[in-house]
Amino acid sequence: MKGTVVVLVSGEALADGHGSTIAAQFANARELAEGLAPLLSAEVNLAVLHGNKPQVGFVLFRSEVASHVLHTVPLDVCGADTQGATGYMIAQSLRNALSALGKQRSVVCVLTQTLVEATNLEQAPLKAIGPWFDRDKAEHYRQMRKWKIIEEPGRGYRRGVPSLTPRAILEMDVIKNLVDEGKIVIAAGGGGIPVTYNAQGLLEGIEGVIDTEPVACMVAQHLSANILVIVVDREEKFILSGLMKDKTHLLSLTELDDLLSKETIRSATVQGILRAAAEFLHQGGEQVMISTLSKLRENLLNGTGLRIGSPHPSVEQFTVTQGQNQ
Repeated sequence: MKGTVVVLVSGEALADGHGSTIAAQFANARELAEGLAPLLSAEVNLAVLHGNKPQVGFVLFRSEVASHVLHTVPLDVCGADTQGATGYMIAQSLRNALSALGKQRSVVCVLTQTLVEATNLEQAPLKAIGPWFDRDKAEHYRQMRKWKIIEEPGRGYRRGVPSLTPRAILEMDVIKNLVDEGKIVIAAGGGGIPVTYNAQGLLEGIEGVIDTEPVACMVAQHLSANILVIVVDREEKFILSGLMKDKTHLLSLTELDDLLSKETIRSATVQGILRAAAEFLHQGGEQVMISTLSKLRENLLNGTGLRIGSPHPSVEQFTVTQGQNQ
């Protein structure tokens, strides 16, 4: 294989493009696989990571609706649920895309646990998850379930859980071995299931969330990836930040560092993605490409989209060997 590419697709892109039903999420997964056709045809190692924020929200909402007759689902188990379901959709879609291209490559999902910093959960920043509640129900859950509650003005109240810092990916050696063997690996869905070691030295799940971008950087670093591709759901926040205005937009790492130092980007989503891009490039990565799902294939084939880092990475020219007009 000639180089390695890590792809991170947001959970919103997989849940919102064609809608959020299971059938719609399958359609989004197929669009992802078709968009990745240039990479599937190339002689490159490939790992695919995905977000799961909307998907976890769906699981939590189902759990809430059924809570009067069934047990609730802990957040770490929600992460495992969504890793399996989303990984299945992506894996099946990639297998079908490979078949259409006449390519023989194995696709494997790795259920991934991420060791997190959990020494001071009370001080960790909170992120809102799950369904919205009115004031009375939110207060009831605050008292009965000991939840932290976040008010979102105009929408209601949601559960707040710690946003945890990733320290290590427990299955990283397995992921690397599989990728080095040429297998397409789907891993670290939602940043991985957050886990920690308890007082007895045993692993246990944590009720919290992990940002996917830092985990993608960790995976990319361990795989010595040349290119990090980040697939977002919409361009609007990037355009408002002065990015992705043109068909081709190239930033050097120096320009990116300068942009981040000025702290002029108001969107937390855009800022998080750009900081991850800077981290990947400072660690030795060659280029970050940011694209929407609908433009992914075109941007990979034509070298367009928002590119950060080297204008000519060592893994650059992609072609689709079969199914060119599909």
